[in-house]
Amino acid sequence: MSHRPPADLLKNAEHWREDIHFRQDVLGKPFDFSTTWGIFSPQKLDDGSLMLLDYVDFQADDDSIDLGCGYGVLGMTAARECPNGQHTLIDKDFMAVEYARRNCEKNGLKNVDVHLSNGFNHVAKDKDFSLVMSNLPAKVGKEQHYLYFLDAYARMRQGGRFYVVTINGLRQFMKRSFTEVFGNSEKVKQGKTYTITMATKD
Repeated sequence: MSHRPPADLLKNAEHWREDIHFRQDVLGKPFDFSTTWGIFSPQKLDDGSLMLLDYVDFQADDDSIDLGCGYGVLGMTAARECPNGQHTLIDKDFMAVEYARRNCEKNGLKNVDVHLSNGFNHVAKDKDFSLVMSNLPAKVGKEQHYLYFLDAYARMRQGGRFYVVTINGLRQFMKRSFTEVFGNSEKVKQGKTYTITMATKD
């Protein structure tokens, strides 16, 4: 008789295939999220994104882009905090984009555009931004990071701000690369695990 996986494992797998649902406050107001296994931090918002949002200077008319949006929290928060702007959420993972789109709909956010893109490669050429945000992945390599930064610089308006949160081990790279690309770099906040860095397009 051929081997069969254990019954309890099969039962658990049925549960794991179901969407994960949770409600969590962001900047003092609740969002409802649906996620799934395989997307970053599926059971609760990650500490890096929450830390970043605490330090972003949102303006009511900002037009923003969330680079590597996951299931959407940065772009969703921008859409809520900047109601007069338009907000683009992009990710190269089709499941992340699907759940980000669902979460925007679930929370009644209309001023959003959620779609697949590897960095800025599939962002409309006529779009520009006053606010760029990213929970920057540590493992994609410096080449991809530089492409994000250079493409963001090309698409940002004068006075636009680019906020990133990274693990502390990348903070010197962020200082160096932002200074190369933008001519400036500001360490906004450093905690035990994460650092928030900002550059401005002068």
